[in-house]
Amino acid sequence: MVIMDSSNSPLADRFFAPLTGIADRCPAARSCPELPDLSWLHLGITRVLEDEPSGRAFLQSISADWHRVPARSSFFDSLASRRRLRFCREANAALCAVMARTLTDPLAAWPGLAEFAVFAGDGHFHAAAVHDPRQPDGTRHATGHLYALDLRTHAMHHIDVGDQVARLKEHDMRTLKRQDPAALRMGTPAGRKVLIVWDRAGIDLAWWYQCKHRHGIYFLSRPKDNMVFEGGPALAFDAADPVNTGVVADELVAPATHMRHMRRITFIDPVEGVPWQILTNEHTLAPGLLVKLYRMRWDIEKVYDEFKNKLLEEKAWATSATAKCMQGEFLCLAHNLMVLHEDLLLREHGIVNEAENRRREKRLKKEQETARKAGRAVPLLRQSLQRCTQRTVKFVRWLRVFLFRDAPWTAILDALRMVYRTP
Repeated sequence: MVIMDSSNSPLADRFFAPLTGIADRCPAARSCPELPDLSWLHLGITRVLEDEPSGRAFLQSISADWHRVPARSSFFDSLASRRRLRFCREANAALCAVMARTLTDPLAAWPGLAEFAVFAGDGHFHAAAVHDPRQPDGTRHATGHLYALDLRTHAMHHIDVGDQVARLKEHDMRTLKRQDPAALRMGTPAGRKVLIVWDRAGIDLAWWYQCKHRHGIYFLSRPKDNMVFEGGPALAFDAADPVNTGVVADELVAPATHMRHMRRITFIDPVEGVPWQILTNEHTLAPGLLVKLYRMRWDIEKVYDEFKNKLLEEKAWATSATAKCMQGEFLCLAHNLMVLHEDLLLREHGIVNEAENRRREKRLKKEQETARKAGRAVPLLRQSLQRCTQRTVKFVRWLRVFLFRDAPWTAILDALRMVYRTP
């Protein structure tokens, strides 16, 4: 039994279709007549997509569209269920596998990356839940989360929530080091390398060294301003290769606190003309390709903007660490379903946000002109790897309006086409 009655909702049928059969394949799935696991997935994802400020308001708002709305106590008890959390994690992992089989991989054009799964990782904060305990000064601490974004498919993974007891403002590295390193492979099959791109907060060179040699996990980041290095040998690279446009140095250096050699690449930004560096323990890929992968780390920041400003998910749903992690999993599930649905709309109906594409092309042309006037060139990778980095507010509003509306599928599609034509 599915509590959501989507029999008259063509959009809901198609939007949730990738979840069909997933519940049956998850080891943590259980039979629960009061609130079946598949209904739990639909319920949590719908809460992300709706813009109600509280759980009570959300349950009331969906009462007209759902065959049977769970009791408030059932909903909040399920948020605190560790078994349900394991189930949501398994369901999202299965959905990410669907994305890997379905979506076009923009990095497939670069054979050197074939043996790597590539993820961007970063922290993100939600405001404290209403019932989170106050500190002595009367404030409530925000809730920190770590996520990873698959740069091949744009699939989001939730890694963990920050320490809720011993370290209320936990540093990224402390959260990462609490994880089983094998889990940071995000389900990547054994024998395939994993490259994780993190910001400066993610640097602990000794720990990443262990991850590389024990688990096949490589890192890519920028050095902190206070890091001291001992110079090492320069590495040869093909400066004439368009992939390496803007690279001025590729060298091995030894940080004072970690005497094993790291690779440091220096790059001149073609638009700003400012030099900056990246640091990695990967030694085979072209330096310009690694520079591009670091620049693609910004994609995860755009997804966070999607969470906050498009989906309006600014606040924790509940107090327990389990419930906070559950919210993170539902955010990933909603994002991943939206990515899959945009792909379906393009493949089957030719619907694409042309205005957004034109804006992206305009920005690229402006960058090219600025670089040309300064005697520089925009790297080939920056020109070729252009894609949507977040769902637009027009798309999210369309979902909210039609997700449970009984309307002809053609009319629902025409409504999106009209919205995309509106400047």
